[in-house]
Amino acid sequence: MSQLFSLKGQVAILTGGTNGIGLGYAKGLASAELDQLILTYRSVSTFEKAKAVILDVNPNVQIDGVQVDFVKEDEDDIVSKIVGEAYRVSKTGKVDILVNNAGITERYLFEEFPQEKFNDIIKVDLNIPVKLTKAVGTRMLESNTKGKIVFTASLMSFQGGMSCTPYAISKGAIKQFTQAVSNEWSSRGIRVNSIAPGYIATNMTDTMNDEAKQLVDKRIPMKRWGNPDDFMGPIVFLTSDASKYVTGETLLVDGGWMAR
Repeated sequence: MSQLFSLKGQVAILTGGTNGIGLGYAKGLASAELDQLILTYRSVSTFEKAKAVILDVNPNVQIDGVQVDFVKEDEDDIVSKIVGEAYRVSKTGKVDILVNNAGITERYLFEEFPQEKFNDIIKVDLNIPVKLTKAVGTRMLESNTKGKIVFTASLMSFQGGMSCTPYAISKGAIKQFTQAVSNEWSSRGIRVNSIAPGYIATNMTDTMNDEAKQLVDKRIPMKRWGNPDDFMGPIVFLTSDASKYVTGETLLVDGGWMAR
């Protein structure tokens, strides 16, 4: 059974892996004996702190970084930088796993949503993951890599939400993109899945007001918010042979929220 969950000998790219859910993913991948983890980051200090946390889980994993700003830089430049650097530093010359996790959100009523912020959310949460998937996936196909691609979706992939229109648009599209690309690539050796977090205690949910948080508290069947470590197991499952017949799925990790 341990062999089914092993990522030994594999190389992974993880965007937004220095904090929150992404750091939970990173710890999970490292715990499964991943050989090399390539993280995107904005702040050097944040990267170094995350690196220390990950190495505490597995001191043998090689950790490399690509410094990019998903909001400020051009999206095509971001994709080019990540792909170029990842394949340059890869120990094997390949990338086996791509985890598209980096994301942002803002909260405004739709009619008051600043267009620049609206555009930024679509760019970071949808455009860049789509383009990065195409760039890395194409290389996987060319090298006959048995690749695994995972996106961070959301409850907003299923629900409209409130005061988060561009985020809901992006996450709804990510769920459909997961299915569409899986249909095309699964027969060629690449599995594509998503993880949809429920309400998780991270800086992404800090923007919620107290009233909204209290409503969430009452609705979650498990009676607690999630935390980043709740994502260690799910990411290993979807990137390992434990899920070798799973593709096109969006796995809810939500404490039972959607079951209500």
